Amino acid sequence: MKSRLKPLLSDALSLLLPTPEQTLLLRTCLLPRDLARQAWEEWRIRYDGAEIGFAGNNPSIRKLRPLLFNAFQQHGLEADNKTGTYLRSTYLQEDLRGKIVRRICRDILMLLEKEGIPTIVLKGAALAETVYDNPVLRHCHDIDLLIRDRDMSRAVSLLPSREFKEINPKGERGSDDCRLEHESGLPLELHTALFKLPYYNGLLGEMWERSRNHVIAGVQTKILAAADNLLHVCGHAFYESRRGSLRWVSDAWFIIDRHRDLDWDLVLDCADRSHLALPLSVTLTYLAEELSAPIPSSFLDRLFAAASKSSATERELALFGARSAPRGSLMNLFRKMRDWRGRAFMLQWLLFPSPTYLLLVENVHRSWLLPLYYIYRPLRYARYRVYSELAGLIRRIKWRVERLSLRINFRTP
Repeated sequence: MKSRLKPLLSDALSLLLPTPEQTLLLRTCLLPRDLARQAWEEWRIRYDGAEIGFAGNNPSIRKLRPLLFNAFQQHGLEADNKTGTYLRSTYLQEDLRGKIVRRICRDILMLLEKEGIPTIVLKGAALAETVYDNPVLRHCHDIDLLIRDRDMSRAVSLLPSREFKEINPKGERGSDDCRLEHESGLPLELHTALFKLPYYNGLLGEMWERSRNHVIAGVQTKILAAADNLLHVCGHAFYESRRGSLRWVSDAWFIIDRHRDLDWDLVLDCADRSHLALPLSVTLTYLAEELSAPIPSSFLDRLFAAASKSSATERELALFGARSAPRGSLMNLFRKMRDWRGRAFMLQWLLFPSPTYLLLVENVHRSWLLPLYYIYRPLRYARYRVYSELAGLIRRIKWRVERLSLRINFRTP
């Protein structure tokens, strides 16, 4: 693929992407036989000695185990007996768990349909039955449903009849979402928007109109259009606390692979108008270059052009997403920056973020408080650093005292 001039901050935002080790395992799961075998053998050579039992010891691939087992079965890949046994048992457990999830999901959807509450099934529950070859290949940690704001209270009041209880009562919620839990322990999340930050939800009405009918868990319901699903998966990856599971990668890859007629013009238009062009330029380039996803080169050119025109607020929010990633420390972000413009922007974001950013992210609810907050932020950070250093010092002192105590005990006759 030809080289492109990357938008500002792209290098830093790549901290959100899978590591080289994870990429080899993803290639093993997703690519055709010869390429999958090549990736697996490269992984075995590169990480020699780590193979034995790796499927049970590697937390980053926990949710990929069914996909790995499927790849091993289809492509005849070799692994140690412990890994093979573990993957096989995990696949069988996922199959049993998936049947329970679909039964519970069917009960919920039938209830909401009976009560006339429009519903869109999101994420795993929808994608498992629409883009994966077999639902068992997509682990569903929970059930995510999109409903309208006016229906939230009624839906929550109905669900106890299906053995659900609310675990974040309205007074304790940090958003308009509601989280419930089935007596089996399966979480259910009711959403009134696709993204936690309202800044990204400007196209919500359009997405409701574009949603299409589909049978999920045996019930006629709605799912997002393919272009909207891709936007949701890739956009959500930037702010999702469970990004380490890598499920967003396989979800996006399968959406693209299964919808060869995907409306890329619509994807670009929605990414631009929903302020997600910069995050998508990072995630979709990775999918195209590292996992051979069939994304038109002309689309990526136009996406890069749109991402290069991102506003200051869009860039600040993208950095906010990268900062909350597992590898998103300030030091790592600075190391990833390859030009002075990116580093200068990051310093400005740290010291003097835009008022819009503060209103959106840092819970500054009154604009007249902004001048005071610009003074408070560095003081808060300094306090955090002092506390961190003190905590580290105390840990080191305790460790030295314990070691000294052990030496004294050993020397005492």
